[in-house]
Amino acid sequence: MAYDIIMLDDLTLDVKELVRDKEEGTVNIVFDVASEDYHYLSKHLYQEQFRVRIPGNDNEEFEAKIVNFSTSLDNLYEEDNVGEYNITLKVID
Repeated sequence: MAYDIIMLDDLTLDVKELVRDKEEGTVNIVFDVASEDYHYLSKHLYQEQFRVRIPGNDNEEFEAKIVNFSTSLDNLYEEDNVGEYNITLKVID
């Protein structure tokens, strides 16, 4: 199922891919990050735990934490770079 956005607390992300595995209790998201957004986004993601909201038919909302994170670039602090973030969130029971 395709989604356009996901919300982590008050941060709204435009996602390219969102895969929800209810059996595993995970959500994997893929989205682009531009160099001008890198600092703010990284600071927010360092919190590691979020109130997640997935708008759509089910309007899901739950607590989750980051269990896996990767990026396509390690120099997003350099001007005009765009990298792809891949994050896996695990639902907290």
